[in-house]
Amino acid sequence: MRYVQFKDIKYKFPKDSWLYWRNEKHDGEFDENWVIYVEDTFEVENVNLDDPFTIFNAIENLTDINQEACMAVLIDGNFKAENIYNNESDGSICLCVLGNLDADNMIVGGQELYITGNLNIKECFWGNYNHGDLIVKGETKTRVFVATEGYHYDYKKERVTAEFFLCDEEEEDGIFDRTFPEAVFSEEILYTEDEVEEDDLFTWNAWLSRSEAIKMLEKNDSIIKKDIHVISKEEQKNTELSSIPKCFENTVFNGFSSFILQLDNFHKLMSIVKLHKEEYQYYTFEDYEVQLHPDTEEGQAHAMFTHVSGFIFFICIVTDENEGEVLSAVYRENEESSFINVFQQGTALHYITSLNILWNDLLTRAERGAYFYNKFLKTVKPEEILSFLNLPIVQEKYNDYKDADKNNFWYGGYCFLMRRHGERGLAGSIDIGKEREAETFDMRTYCFRPDELDEPERCNLFYASSQENLSDDSYSGNGEVFKVFLYDWKLFRESTEWYPKVGKAFTAMNEEYLEEKNI
Repeated sequence: MRYVQFKDIKYKFPKDSWLYWRNEKHDGEFDENWVIYVEDTFEVENVNLDDPFTIFNAIENLTDINQEACMAVLIDGNFKAENIYNNESDGSICLCVLGNLDADNMIVGGQELYITGNLNIKECFWGNYNHGDLIVKGETKTRVFVATEGYHYDYKKERVTAEFFLCDEEEEDGIFDRTFPEAVFSEEILYTEDEVEEDDLFTWNAWLSRSEAIKMLEKNDSIIKKDIHVISKEEQKNTELSSIPKCFENTVFNGFSSFILQLDNFHKLMSIVKLHKEEYQYYTFEDYEVQLHPDTEEGQAHAMFTHVSGFIFFICIVTDENEGEVLSAVYRENEESSFINVFQQGTALHYITSLNILWNDLLTRAERGAYFYNKFLKTVKPEEILSFLNLPIVQEKYNDYKDADKNNFWYGGYCFLMRRHGERGLAGSIDIGKEREAETFDMRTYCFRPDELDEPERCNLFYASSQENLSDDSYSGNGEVFKVFLYDWKLFRESTEWYPKVGKAFTAMNEEYLEEKNI
């Protein structure tokens, strides 16, 4: 074990390592810095990379050398340790292993970790902050892999294997709740709900105490639970879907006799349609626009499926020769052609098959939509929206919708935009936007709008999937937002997940504003 200057040992470092290429690019920038050089396979207990000399202490004249000039540890062989960690994630000592590295846990950040062989971590690897890089030329295997606040690693995970990943950049919906961390980590290193600020919830790191975790590793205590049972968000959503009460029965038909039995389902569908006051409601499915219309003075109740080619399926109730109700399904190829009964003799089977798919999709959407729409109405209260708009921060600071500096603020990674009153009949509106990944700045936005004129007890939901018209769905527009009907139930579900952020953001920002005002 030797303590040598970088210029004397740099030929040992991989040419693509940060230390080597930066030193070459900047004319020997690190030449006079020092490296702990271990010339063979090495095994130790715990290693603190902020202070490696407590472990790498078999160096002659250790008391006489400049320990503060140490920039790296180079192991010329395999390296095995119980726990490897460092507190200083803004800048710590680099570690280069010319072989395999095996450890129980690693909590690192602020340096380059370069492993030419395999990285095998028994329990948890946790890399934090964007000043840290993990480069492994072989395979990385661990039980729990954590990457927070921009830590650099093999994002494609082509050679990374783990049972559980907590990686900030993979959290597409930006909802970093406590459920996942508390299922994985020991309670000792978790912050409580009261200890975490909403504005900090842009990373899993917000829930984890790095210092407490390192203290546990210093005592060789495990920071993860022995039995980890994580219910993924997808599993949670599927469980909720399976619990939704069934509205429709026997929805499949293969001919006229089974289709006319859909009359009861049609009546139930129209009762759901009436949950919205609009006489014209729609959504898109594949290449079809699906239009729903309840019974009104202007027209009979119907469902219409219009293909982009102009082809139409039309379902409604007609009266038979006995003055009884019968469900009818007709189609036409285009505007110039006449309507034809779907079930008349000689009609191609694919028409019945296509209508069956459309019908079943519609009933599924209506069933789920009614559930999530009612959940939305219970969650998003007009009086609550208006109370937020009446806060001093809105009335006094963000009080001009036409002024870009006075109509919105950012909090917790979300943009909140406010309309205080009466534009186009609105009692007020609060919009929540989240930036989309795109070359130009773009946002997805949900708009919560009390309907004071027609239904004051309800809020309507509006949505824009892209303010720059970058998405190819019906909700993409240049600054335009579109009314959402319950058939797009996924949007109602997600909007109720976003809505609680309104209360946290407006309360926190209002308190901050009042404090500044009173200084």
